[in-house]
Amino acid sequence: MNDTAPIVQMIPIDQINVLNPRSRNKVVFQGIVANISSLGLKKPITVARRTEPIDGKPYDLVCGQGRLEAFMALGQVEIPAIVKEASREECFLMSLVENIARRQIRPLELLKEIESLKSRGYNTNEIAKKIDVTKNYVIGITHLLKNGEERLLHAVDKGRIPLSVAMQI
Repeated sequence: MNDTAPIVQMIPIDQINVLNPRSRNKVVFQGIVANISSLGLKKPITVARRTEPIDGKPYDLVCGQGRLEAFMALGQVEIPAIVKEASREECFLMSLVENIARRQIRPLELLKEIESLKSRGYNTNEIAKKIDVTKNYVIGITHLLKNGEERLLHAVDKGRIPLSVAMQI
């Protein structure tokens, strides 16, 4: 087990490529900006160094888009970051894990993530392990998605029926 704390480096903001951009509520974003402005950055962002830069940007953002955008809004040119060694696919997965850990994910979002991982070539066991669900859950969701069972998926998402009942139907 590695007990050493990760090394935080100052990375130029204009060298960071946002791989998986997402929009956020403007009120929430302004809260992030205000918090960083008054208290400073509590947690550095996480980036991965690319072997081949994209548009001259040698880093991919793994976690911390809101913090990165807040730094940009505050006119900063560098941001504290932890640099990891990771492939582009691993960056997407780490980002997904961060988002799941940060908030309560809705079932429909989880369904879409399973579908996305499946389309990227991950098998059922890999998906189950990466998103911390059972293999049977992944099999069930994949089956419903493959068979175009949008109404059943919607019912599962709304909590009207459990996945096991949707699978039986």
